[in-house]
Amino acid sequence: MPTNCLAESKSELRNPKLDPKSSYGKFSWYHYYAGYSPKFVKDALNHLKLPNNSTIMDPWNGSGTTTQIAREMGFSVFGYDINPVMVIVARSKMLDYDAREVLIGHLISVLDTARVYSAESFFDEEPLEIWLRPESAIIFRNIERAIQEQLIGDSKYKILYDEKSLNDVSSLAAFFYVGLFRTLRRSLDKFHTSNPTWIKMPSTKNDRVSLLSDQIYDLFGQEVRYMMNALSPLSCNAELFSEKTTFQIERASSDSIPLTDGCIDAVISSPPYCTRIDYAVATKPELALLGCSMERDIRELRDQMIGTPTISKTIPDIQFEWGPACRTFLDAVITHESKASKSYYLKYYLQYFDSIYRSLIDINRTLVKSGRCILVVQDSHYKDVHNDLPLMFVEMGDSLGWDSLDNFNFTTKRTMAGLNRRSKKYRRKIKTTESVLIFQKT
Repeated sequence: MPTNCLAESKSELRNPKLDPKSSYGKFSWYHYYAGYSPKFVKDALNHLKLPNNSTIMDPWNGSGTTTQIAREMGFSVFGYDINPVMVIVARSKMLDYDAREVLIGHLISVLDTARVYSAESFFDEEPLEIWLRPESAIIFRNIERAIQEQLIGDSKYKILYDEKSLNDVSSLAAFFYVGLFRTLRRSLDKFHTSNPTWIKMPSTKNDRVSLLSDQIYDLFGQEVRYMMNALSPLSCNAELFSEKTTFQIERASSDSIPLTDGCIDAVISSPPYCTRIDYAVATKPELALLGCSMERDIRELRDQMIGTPTISKTIPDIQFEWGPACRTFLDAVITHESKASKSYYLKYYLQYFDSIYRSLIDINRTLVKSGRCILVVQDSHYKDVHNDLPLMFVEMGDSLGWDSLDNFNFTTKRTMAGLNRRSKKYRRKIKTTESVLIFQKT
């Protein structure tokens, strides 16, 4: 492994950090805290200089920036995420510009269908009623039922959260689902917090939102029209959507990628950061819309996600393959004087590094010989101990036989630690470095 693999480089890539204020086109449809810049993905693909028939994968696909940009540049794409909300968001971005002509007609059909449904219940406990009064929750559910009937072809309502595959949800149907996500988020404004990954729960049942049916229908229409107007030729290069390019965006874990060995030419992704962000809780309202039980299903999903703050019953042991930087960091956590260092926090880091390394093993399996992997990784701190995650990824890659070709470092002040006042007890300056790491399988 080169000794200068993490030295500062003259950047050929733009900063991957997503600026929400500059979102445009399809990128404005759904705000995702963990997303990165579409300009960065374009730079990364240009940097790789791949043949036109190459295949691109993102095993932590999130809102689908990699899969959208790569397909618009003429590549076949594969994107996976364990959260069904993000799978639907990413699938919506596969919508071609030509579909714009039929969107208003579908909107009218969906609303007309929703209006004739009765107040039928499909759940013992309707998940949406956590935030909405029953009479408002049923309107949202009826719009969802209409999307399924009109755009998926299901006359019988099905709970999408329980579906192992979301392949039946076309990009057109996903577009309207995202419109409904936006409507729900807008309806729950009073429960939003300064933390972009959290949403409050009502203090009492009387605090829940009550909206008339026509208000919800009007909001849904507004959100769909906003998305439709953002679907411009610049945000959807239809001429590059060749018949030879394919896409697969599905629900899957990064350590169990549903692909054969050696079929991916390049990976561009950002693994979950080691900062205890609760990505499942960040999408609670949307999960509720898909039928996820807030009493049962949500905990299971949280346990499955990398970087989750929840702790599994079985904790892995430290592995030599994780590298010396990782082992040194874990030793520092074990010996730290802070409360819960040897218990909760050690368990959290052990399960994080174990999940990441198993994911890298499966990424390695899917890559072709000499395939390349570009990862955006951010460092952090445990109290006053530096968690040099980029270096750990380099060392894990080295154990897999990957060459570290290059890296580009960007300093950022917009972090989760910046939202936590207690962090200043151990560090006066709250800033981190995002590293773009470029590997090649050998």
